[in-house]
Amino acid sequence: MNDASIIEMLWERDERAISEMKQSYEKLCFNVAGSILSQPEDREECVNSAYMNVWRSIPPNRPSNLKNYICRVVKNYALNIIKHNSADKRSPEMAVSLDELSECIPDGRSIEDSVSAEQLGAAISSFLRSQPEKYRKVFVRRYWYSDSVEEIGKFYGMNEKTVATYLFRMRKKLKEYLQKEGYINE
Repeated sequence: MNDASIIEMLWERDERAISEMKQSYEKLCFNVAGSILSQPEDREECVNSAYMNVWRSIPPNRPSNLKNYICRVVKNYALNIIKHNSADKRSPEMAVSLDELSECIPDGRSIEDSVSAEQLGAAISSFLRSQPEKYRKVFVRRYWYSDSVEEIGKFYGMNEKTVATYLFRMRKKLKEYLQKEGYINE
């Protein structure tokens, strides 16, 4: 079943939509949750709760891309589980990837002062669309899916040093872009 049909079922409050989402996106949802959460029980809770959150949020929301919408809900829920369970249980790979990005993304205080997180997200998306495909894919695998440099190298058949170089260059370019656009004052 296609995404438009699933969204329509959700909009009409047809409970079959949840099983259709599971059939279409369960593996992806578990991959997203698994990149953040280490415990199988947490991943299971995260994915099931994400389905319920999608059910509750459509309507009033009508996402244009169901796959991205579900992944975002799963990721946000997984991050909430991390916060709840304490920082000690956080995946070290997730912590490292977030630390890497902290050098080019403004902190929460400056976001609240100057621009909403949604606008910042749109700016980052715009930046990523302007980058070469391979760089963009490596960046997304690292900072959205929280894959390790080693996993990304294997996935794309690249040397780990090449992956690290791609990531370094993209962070540098992103920081320059955000400075130019007025999101970072330096």
